[in-house]
Amino acid sequence: MVAKDLSFEKFDKIFHPKHIAFVGASENSRFGAMLYLSAFKTSKWADNFYPVNPKYDKILDWKCYSSVLDIPYQIDTTYISVKTKYIANVLKECVEKEVPWVIIFSSGFSETGDASGLEMEKELKHLITGASTRVIGPNCIGPYNASDGMAFSFTAKKGESGSVSFMSQSGGHMSQLLDVGYKRDIRFRYGVSFGNQIDVNCLDFLKHFHKDEKTSVIAAYLESFGSATGHEFFLELKKTTVSKPVIIWKGGYTIDGSKAAFSHTGAIASNLLLWHSMAKQTGATIVKDNEEFWNAIKCFELLFPNYIPNGRNVGIITPGGGSSVNTTDLFNFHNLKIQELSSESQKKLSEILPLENVNIKNPVDLGALGFVIDVYAKCIEIVVVDPNIDLIVIPLWPHFIHTHIFKRMIEIQKSSSKPFVFCMPSIADSSELAKQFSAVKKILHEEQVLYFFSLRDAAKSLSYFCDYIEYLKSRGIEILDKKE
Repeated sequence: MVAKDLSFEKFDKIFHPKHIAFVGASENSRFGAMLYLSAFKTSKWADNFYPVNPKYDKILDWKCYSSVLDIPYQIDTTYISVKTKYIANVLKECVEKEVPWVIIFSSGFSETGDASGLEMEKELKHLITGASTRVIGPNCIGPYNASDGMAFSFTAKKGESGSVSFMSQSGGHMSQLLDVGYKRDIRFRYGVSFGNQIDVNCLDFLKHFHKDEKTSVIAAYLESFGSATGHEFFLELKKTTVSKPVIIWKGGYTIDGSKAAFSHTGAIASNLLLWHSMAKQTGATIVKDNEEFWNAIKCFELLFPNYIPNGRNVGIITPGGGSSVNTTDLFNFHNLKIQELSSESQKKLSEILPLENVNIKNPVDLGALGFVIDVYAKCIEIVVVDPNIDLIVIPLWPHFIHTHIFKRMIEIQKSSSKPFVFCMPSIADSSELAKQFSAVKKILHEEQVLYFFSLRDAAKSLSYFCDYIEYLKSRGIEILDKKE
């Protein structure tokens, strides 16, 4: 078998196609892939998009072709959304036309559990053996490019582009990640939904994101390795994490979850302990659910590589003894340490705070005086420079959710290279608080400041981040571009 070309340049064209064909396009259907047609109509590919369906002469004012072979242009990417029984013939035509990339949107293959579905996948793999055509899918959405507007997920809203590249075995999770990313200001570069991975797989995308200079954080939702092997993925992961963090949400880690994964993408059950062992040996981060995934991505995106903690010692500054105890418990439970402040810092705090109902050691309980913003700010400034503290955590009360307060806090944050995290009360229980936060959120996103609505989420995310930094340091890896 002739080795297939997977050069960086060819692979990069997945995200930068010039001419796109869409086999199975129809104005009569309003489900699945057809929801993308209007998006193509208003995209940069409007004049280089070619619907293929022998039933029509025109679709949405585009000329419609009977076959990809009839299109008088070299096609970069072909999307296939037809019944499974027609896909092999369409793929043959794509191979004959030497289409580099084929995205098979259609489902109904190995994930059904039927032998016929597996046989169809084998037939498709046979058709591209030795050819220049590569297949993403089946049972997938395909690629996403945040900078060029390739957002074929119809739920996606476009935010700022950035340096997070992700891969997802689930199209639904890809759509949800784009939606969450827009709301939380996760700044993406590339993404892909690749479904059953019969050809191009998670290993291929890991290699590409590793090589891509503008990708700094890699995220993946995986149920299996697809056509790759676990050993190959392990070796590439070990190479990648030396310079880029990799966050993996492993789907189907319970017995019932693995059954659901099989019916979803045909994924074969794998031992979660093996995934965790792989993560420990490679420095990858394994998360177990969607919230951990979104939070870890945001944490790593904003902190790496400019805000690197020297250790796990957390400085907590908050008004209220109960709040300080709760925060201490949660962060300590997630393997973070609440180290006592230096004697010099305690002396400075004692000159600001009263003797009663406060704690100047850490957590720093400001008592009622902490609701005076000048006092709060001065105390934070003392803790930030304390040599015993590696990370700063600011649990805030509803009284502080105002733009002028955050502007003051952000000025302090910018003076340090230590990770700095705001933890805010849930806005779900108060429409008034939600309204106040909408203005604050704009500032936080503009300044790219890390915040959480849950202390538990903050603790877990920071612990993951510290795990990764400790992995790099244990191997003597120098972390470049640290903010001075």
